[in-house]
Amino acid sequence: MSRKETKMASCVFCGESATKQNQEGQPVCRDHAEQPPKNVECPDCGLPMKLKEGQYGFFWGCEGYPQCQKTFQIQDLTDRED
Repeated sequence: MSRKETKMASCVFCGESATKQNQEGQPVCRDHAEQPPKNVECPDCGLPMKLKEGQYGFFWGCEGYPQCQKTFQIQDLTDRED
């Protein structure tokens, strides 16, 4: 399966520059290209969150939209230690 190239996105796992997309279309860096897709649960309603692409790049949005409007930037949910 070929993976799409993506530009100007952050890896959903570490927050570094993403150069690929995994099988779910999530932007990932070379180090995380073979990781299983990242699953995120909405802290407000418990539904899964989906990665969406907006005007300013990718973000996590609740599947319960429009009833639940919780969103996160990719960098907010990375495993990076600063």
